[in-house]
Amino acid sequence: MLSKLFLGISLMGSEWVLYFLVTISLFSMTIIFERTWFYRVSARGITSFRIKIREEILKGNSENALETAKTRVLNQLAPDLESEMIFIILSHSQYSSEILTQLAQDAVVRARLAWDKNLHILATIGNNAPFVGLFGTVLGIIKAFHDLSEQTGTGPQTVTSGISEALVATAVGLLVAIPAVIAFNLFQRRVKSGLLQAEALKSFLIGNLTQSTKD
Repeated sequence: MLSKLFLGISLMGSEWVLYFLVTISLFSMTIIFERTWFYRVSARGITSFRIKIREEILKGNSENALETAKTRVLNQLAPDLESEMIFIILSHSQYSSEILTQLAQDAVVRARLAWDKNLHILATIGNNAPFVGLFGTVLGIIKAFHDLSEQTGTGPQTVTSGISEALVATAVGLLVAIPAVIAFNLFQRRVKSGLLQAEALKSFLIGNLTQSTKD
């Protein structure tokens, strides 16, 4: 009974799998374009911002650094990993280094949630699209052999034609997965790089503020 039920489902062929793959491909490309825009906008002017913050702190102008950070936080279209952290550290500079570290960590974690948004979806698509394509291929092969068994006097061309059509699903699955995997790896590297920069700037700020307090 179950075998007949699953056979009936299998005889639907791989075409619906192809439609599904096209759908998730469009979804994947939408995420890729959105994340590309997000990282580009969030990183706009970040290098000069870091340089200015470091220069102001080394000169002892923490108020100027605080105003610079506040201005960037208020004018951002997409949050970076450092501006709010810097603003919080400088606006609470009277606290101990332990408290400043915790406050900075809170700001970075909240910003990272925005940076990691939808990356898990890209990873899921990249990891599973080939298997979905393979599933479509298996369904197509089952249908091709079933069609052969139902027809008399037909040669191997009937099977080979059905199998070639079924293999398209595997190819499409790989075509969907490859851009998703590449984009996920690039975005993950972008996030890790941003976190390292934020960690370096956090250590610089807390170290200098703590030393200034002692002096």
